[in-house]
Amino acid sequence: MKEYNVVNGTSYDRRTPNEIIRVLEMARANRTRLHISLGEIEGPNVGNDWLEEFDSYGYIGRSMGPSKVPILIANRRSIGGGSLLDHCIVRIRRSAGGHLLYRHPAYHFGEMQIRSKAKVLTLPDGRVLATDVFRNGELHASFQNIDQARRWVRKLGVVATITA
Repeated sequence: MKEYNVVNGTSYDRRTPNEIIRVLEMARANRTRLHISLGEIEGPNVGNDWLEEFDSYGYIGRSMGPSKVPILIANRRSIGGGSLLDHCIVRIRRSAGGHLLYRHPAYHFGEMQIRSKAKVLTLPDGRVLATDVFRNGELHASFQNIDQARRWVRKLGVVATITA
């Protein structure tokens, strides 16, 4: 049976640090939209951001049922959302403006580089991918142009160097 730490009626994973619970509860009470970064919480890569781009923005709510776990609600009109891996949170920022609310003591995202593709790739729908984003030397994402890559990196709240 999973063990919970119940705070204000919300059941958090017992491994979730109190500081994260405090930030999430404040955001839930104030209806603050957040960007939540999940990552490694133990092992050799502790603090490493997974750089998830989907299901990482929203408002904090609670699920139904006997254990009301925290959920991430996409927007104010949404009536539900996926449960949060609250014990795997490595960083919390306000969605508007990116103000940092919490960061794991060992938080890191690796070395990010934006580079032009060696060989441009044309997709079946006609789009052309000409720019790559590398994380620690490995391809992480591809984009049509450098501006799209910059926007994506900025949206994730990380820093990348640009090389030709």
